[in-house]
Amino acid sequence: MHFTLREIMRFRAPVMIWFAVTAVAAVAGPFGTLEVMGAGARTVYWGGFAAVSIGLNFGAIHLARDRGLAGALVVWAGFVLLVSGAVHLVNSVLFSGWGGVADWAYLTGIVALVTVAVHLVIWAVIPRAAVEVPKRDAFLRRLPIEVRAPLVRIEAQDHYLNVVTVRGKTMILMRLGDAIAELSGQGLQVHRSHWVAQQAITQHRREGARDVLVMSDGADVPVSRSFRSAAQEAGLF
Repeated sequence: MHFTLREIMRFRAPVMIWFAVTAVAAVAGPFGTLEVMGAGARTVYWGGFAAVSIGLNFGAIHLARDRGLAGALVVWAGFVLLVSGAVHLVNSVLFSGWGGVADWAYLTGIVALVTVAVHLVIWAVIPRAAVEVPKRDAFLRRLPIEVRAPLVRIEAQDHYLNVVTVRGKTMILMRLGDAIAELSGQGLQVHRSHWVAQQAITQHRREGARDVLVMSDGADVPVSRSFRSAAQEAGLF
């Protein structure tokens, strides 16, 4: 169950993108596919094109990471040429009037423009602080890129950790003790199963003899007796 939840959360975004691109392209039939293909053929064509593009895009993101501007440009140039070349080859087989350097150059330009547009949208919409991870921050690099952001809390669940950031949550396979070692000085363990970021605490309340911390995501995190003194010394309550 933990593995299934982790994979769903990790791949939800690319699957939604694939579904949206396939649906819109199958209905609209861009680049002449509306005239030469039926609805089923367009769905298969654009579904395959979207799947390959998204897969290669995530691969390019991984390869471009930490390579600097020049290295990243080389990776993305290779991505554009690979995608446009693959589509050109497929179109040459499917469409009788397709072929030649001009058509390939046209496709290369379209893929390049779309790639630049997507990255401009990401740059404009997502705060840079939420996507840029310092090299020293090993723990955040374990998270899917779409949820890399300031941490809120971490909860141990069997062999996995439920990691909550200001941009969402994800499950990773890791021991809480190892995570806390990587996050030294960035928060505090308040329970054998809970770690919290101090800046994400919004309220403290008492429930009988128990202390509870209310986090910015709305979750209640218990403070166990063994960690109460450390929490008090840290000024959590």
